[in-house]
Amino acid sequence: MTKLFWKLVAAFLVVLLLVSGITMLVTMNNANKMSMEVTQRLSRDLASHTVETISPLLQSSDPSLALQDIMHSMMVINPGVEVYLLDAAGNILNYVAPEKVVQLEKVALKPIQDFIGDREQKLILGDDPRHPGTANIFSVAPLAAGTETTGYIYIILASDLYASHEDVLLGSYFFKTFYRSIAITVVIAFLLGIIAIYFITRQLNGMIHVFKQFKEGNLSARMTEAKGELQVVATTFNDMAETISGNMEELKGVDKLRKELISNISHDLRTPIASIHGYSELLQSKGQQLSVEEKTDYLNVVLKNIERLRKLVDDLFELSKLESQAVQLSFEPLSVQELITDLAAKYRLLAKEKGVSVNAIYSKDLPLAFADIGLLDRALQNLFDNALKFCDHGDAITIELNITDQHTINLKISDTGAGISQEALPFIFDRYYKGTDTADRTGSGLGLAITKKIIEMHGSVIQVSSRLNAGTQFSFDLPVYQ
Repeated sequence: MTKLFWKLVAAFLVVLLLVSGITMLVTMNNANKMSMEVTQRLSRDLASHTVETISPLLQSSDPSLALQDIMHSMMVINPGVEVYLLDAAGNILNYVAPEKVVQLEKVALKPIQDFIGDREQKLILGDDPRHPGTANIFSVAPLAAGTETTGYIYIILASDLYASHEDVLLGSYFFKTFYRSIAITVVIAFLLGIIAIYFITRQLNGMIHVFKQFKEGNLSARMTEAKGELQVVATTFNDMAETISGNMEELKGVDKLRKELISNISHDLRTPIASIHGYSELLQSKGQQLSVEEKTDYLNVVLKNIERLRKLVDDLFELSKLESQAVQLSFEPLSVQELITDLAAKYRLLAKEKGVSVNAIYSKDLPLAFADIGLLDRALQNLFDNALKFCDHGDAITIELNITDQHTINLKISDTGAGISQEALPFIFDRYYKGTDTADRTGSGLGLAITKKIIEMHGSVIQVSSRLNAGTQFSFDLPVYQ
């Protein structure tokens, strides 16, 4: 953080120096323009006074000589000016200038006309005869013969001598101002940099400490104090940390579940495979010694275990497809009454063997539901299978349909069987959970997990209530076909 602190101070100092330099250049330029404008305003009538002075001399026997004397006198009195005599077209007829170095033969008339017609005394620059292409401040007045303009007295107010002295003084002032500005800027930058950056780096130190804690494995590390723009950084980090922590917990849960699934599946696969292998070897080695009835019994055991393996593999494959969203739902309007009537008729034959009754209760004027009929049928079969598994002789299974409002139909499947303990109830939808309340552990343990996923894919939530030795009830809603 010390390096960052001094880098920020240095950057702040450079910015201040640049701003100061630009400001000073603009100020010097404006000061120069102001100086020129002041000089032109103060000397605005200089050419007019000159014309008043030389007008009588122009009537003398040698007006050129007299004019030359007056112009030289002006140069002696004010060496910072250059005097030019122009004709009406702007051509230079005569002049008095230092070193007599004049490179123009003609001066543009437009600035002269603007100057004569100007009432606001604005800054107007005209041609400098000694420096072609350079504009300079001037004073001008017309020479007239009656009502006709015969020429102009054109006076450059900032000659080379004036400009050289101005440059020396301006340069001296510039460097003095520049050095003072640097000193002031350095002090201000240092003080402001230390104060401003101290508060920033103080917060950054805390943030870096939290970053290190999180990096070292403290997933509960969070930022608590931040102000200004850094509050956005703190909030973003906290949100990111929450997401990472949640993902880590989820990954831990997935990994734990994966291990449990592998362990459970391995166990459940091992048992029927061992049974199939054992009876197959027995049939192969002692087939001729076994009676027909014994062979039939052994083959039935093999077939039963093969069916058990098939169901386990099918359930695993189906749940994997549902959770990976590889199954595309095909919604269509359907009559739930007809669906449960067919299921009830199918399960009555199986339930009759156990002495269990199956009932269906619904109204004939129920509206059509909107669902995937194949997946919904699978979910209802899983619920029927689960209910029948835990029912004994004299128990009953009931499926009931009710219209809850104009948008949903409620389905309830209840039984009067063994029920589920309150301790086991929160886990019955977990994958591969078979419970501990019953000795019947022959299922795959995936039926209710598949059912829950199918119901969720229909935009609903399956509810369950149960009491041990008093029965269980599952319920969920289906959307009405609009």
